[in-house]
Amino acid sequence: MSETCTKCGAVHTGEKTCESIFSEFLALEFTDPGYGRVHFLTVACYMIQHVGYSDELYVWMQAALRKYLEEGHTTEMIRQDAVQGPGSTKGIRRLADAPPLPKVAWSMTIADVAAQMHDAESYCKHIEQWGRTTLQEMGPLVLKQ
Repeated sequence: MSETCTKCGAVHTGEKTCESIFSEFLALEFTDPGYGRVHFLTVACYMIQHVGYSDELYVWMQAALRKYLEEGHTTEMIRQDAVQGPGSTKGIRRLADAPPLPKVAWSMTIADVAAQMHDAESYCKHIEQWGRTTLQEMGPLVLKQ
């Protein structure tokens, strides 16, 4: 029997959910530096696709993903930017009573990464692909202020 994630549209077979896969990924990233080098992308993509950020953070994350993926900014540079970002003065999480965001038909989800990874190298490659795909498809979530 399969279930579909109501937030990102991932199809899960068996007992795994997006949240359980995310927890497994974080455990890998925190215990093995080979996996941990893409931690920024893992968290960003999961939170973006699971409607976890405030409107201001979606705008900031879109810029941060561009800097990281297209301009070569390091994770440390992104962290330094974050100190000045909207999360420094407002909450980063989406409030329960916030207006709903448009649905995005994500072409790649955390479940896709989980199905294709075999080792740290393939994991990082697929997380980076997920990051590029998420950046490409997240436009409807970035509300014009």
